[in-house]
Amino acid sequence: MTVRQAAALASYSRLLRQPVFRGCSPVLAGTFPLGLDVPTSDLDVICQANDPARFADRLSAGFAGYPGFRLRLASIGGLPTVVAGFWYRGFPVEVFAQARPPGRQRAVRHLRVEERLLRLGGDELRECVRALKLAGFKTEPAFVRCLGLEGDPYLALLELERFTAAQIGDLLQRARPFVNHPAG
Repeated sequence: MTVRQAAALASYSRLLRQPVFRGCSPVLAGTFPLGLDVPTSDLDVICQANDPARFADRLSAGFAGYPGFRLRLASIGGLPTVVAGFWYRGFPVEVFAQARPPGRQRAVRHLRVEERLLRLGGDELRECVRALKLAGFKTEPAFVRCLGLEGDPYLALLELERFTAAQIGDLLQRARPFVNHPAG
């Protein structure tokens, strides 16, 4: 674990002590848990908010005074969604909340698929994704590019949820030349 990762996890741990996060089952998703963070990475906090408007009010009450605070209510995937952002203890934070458990939300599902891919793909895949992240790619598009997949990167990763280890191994084997040359 790098010094920056340790600092991010300490900030996340401290953030979760805030009353707004009680009862919403927060999960840290994104690049920090994967060890793929770059200087622009944020802390992605995925929550369950059964009453999104009330959760938005709680976020505003708790963090409106923090630098860069922004909040919006939207419909994402057909569900009312709260998206908030602010700076906390030296890190940008994005809070994403829907009325479903975090484990069923896309960000956490992506995280599980990405962890599995990195475990099976090893350092070669990690280096490819990290190189693309440093070049400005978001995490999911970086994975999809390294794997040579097509289509919507967010949906393509969700398709891999149902793959067996052998199927992922085959995918990684086919992608190997591409993984070695991510800019190609």
